[in-house]
Amino acid sequence: MTTGEEETVLRRAEFDADGIIKYHWMGLILISLFIVTIPITLIVALVYKIVLKRVIASWDCVLMTRSLNVKKGVFNKIEKTVPLEKITDLQMEQGPIMRMFSLHRISVETAGQSGPGSLISLIGIKDTEAFRKDVLEQRDRMTGTSPKTSASEKGDVLTEIRDSMARMERLVEKMVEQRDR
Repeated sequence: MTTGEEETVLRRAEFDADGIIKYHWMGLILISLFIVTIPITLIVALVYKIVLKRVIASWDCVLMTRSLNVKKGVFNKIEKTVPLEKITDLQMEQGPIMRMFSLHRISVETAGQSGPGSLISLIGIKDTEAFRKDVLEQRDRMTGTSPKTSASEKGDVLTEIRDSMARMERLVEKMVEQRDR
């Protein structure tokens, strides 16, 4: 880092493994409603039983001072580091089946992101709303833009515009008076 500051861990996301596993099993139940898909469902259920806990255990999401670090994968390992100043939004979504298990999917959207979809998508972070809030607040602290500050700055700009308009109005009135003489 060029600033000489060390990155420190501010928060580590915890994942609701039981909720995520139940969510995936519910999808299998829905798929098995069709007679044709029952054999596929049995194979996928066997794979889930063997692999799903290991997959979830491999997930790691850490909010650092200046970045969000994500690691995923058992077979194909993925590590992504997203600088906080690049994050434009953390989208939260919750479908009806996710709602049954109190799960949310959080998607990281960044400036300069290419292609549709999100850069990072995570499901099952415990207390997702608080994690999202912490990431956005740290981003605002780091970039020096907080919603409160920007609102007061907007108020200052509007005050300057009002004062300029009042000065222009007085000048126009003087010009009209001079013309009428």
